[in-house]
Amino acid sequence: MRKSKGQKQIHKTLISVEENVKVERSIIDQQYEGGKEGEEDGEGSRFFACYLLTSLCPRFKGHTYIGFTVNPRRRIRQHNGEIRSGAWRTKKKRPWEMALCIYGFPTNVAALQFEWAWQHPVESLAVRKAATAFKSLSGITNKIKLAYTMLTLPAWNRYEL
Repeated sequence: MRKSKGQKQIHKTLISVEENVKVERSIIDQQYEGGKEGEEDGEGSRFFACYLLTSLCPRFKGHTYIGFTVNPRRRIRQHNGEIRSGAWRTKKKRPWEMALCIYGFPTNVAALQFEWAWQHPVESLAVRKAATAFKSLSGITNKIKLAYTMLTLPAWNRYEL
């Protein structure tokens, strides 16, 4: 079977996402080393991140999940059922891959606010105006574009994310 233009573009996007995932994982590993969950030196020294998962299951191709974590490696293992306490919403669409991880939030509240706005862009006062520029807010490509757009908004551009 030949691939259509749209399928070729999606394939190129997925390849670039895979490359970005490798780079992000190495950066996260460098950032997270030494910052284990039980070691708190005040809230400013903790690791807070929002992430985008994409389902690797052929039946659920294109399905995504947005979440918050203090430990990306542990969290992806939870989503994939390797360890307990994963999100129940992701159970049926396993396995998952972390496509994007945005980190550097100063507090867990800032990260949770970003997560909520990313999940509900039309409802969020901070993102609503920017979200109207998108034809669709579904799919991995648009969610990545939305996240990068959100990083330029006043609510989050002051952080080094």
